[in-house]
Amino acid sequence: MGHTVKKLIVVLASAALLAACSSNTTDDTSTEGSASVELTTWAGQVCADISALRTSITDIGGAVTTGGSNLQTNLASQFSLIQTSAQSLLTTVGDIPAAASDSPGALAIKQTSSELHSSVAELGTSVDALADASGIGLATALVSVGTAASAAGQAALDSVSAINMAIQDRSASIGSAFAASPACTELTKQSSQ
Repeated sequence: MGHTVKKLIVVLASAALLAACSSNTTDDTSTEGSASVELTTWAGQVCADISALRTSITDIGGAVTTGGSNLQTNLASQFSLIQTSAQSLLTTVGDIPAAASDSPGALAIKQTSSELHSSVAELGTSVDALADASGIGLATALVSVGTAASAAGQAALDSVSAINMAIQDRSASIGSAFAASPACTELTKQSSQ
């Protein structure tokens, strides 16, 4: 595989990371609602899951650059981590405490998490196609993986943006829950840098 193709994948993966780090967080001091311990714990787990997923998506660039003759194996292994992280996020989001499940913030987070899961599935399709590729087809398959990784990175950014929007409405219990969770503070702080 050519050095140029590897560079392209690294650039695409880097673009996904930059997109996932370009969100802006502002602090709204509107009246704060109260969040239960259960809801705050749930919000913290959502943020931890998104953070783990973003990291695993970003790490796909490293799998390409260290791939060598094991490129397909390394990418398949990295995708397995991505898939596990995506499933964990989807499960966590689905386990939202009933009292907050129909709030606008919760609905937005459910939507973006579902879209992120779909983006990860598309990345999996690209990684699977790469497993059988060779020659010029390998270069094309690598570009497809890079494009899919970038789309998954953008979907992760959308999930972080939904959390940021929920935090803005601290009069809602879900906004207060995300604002009170240290994992969410760290996630949104990383996104604003």
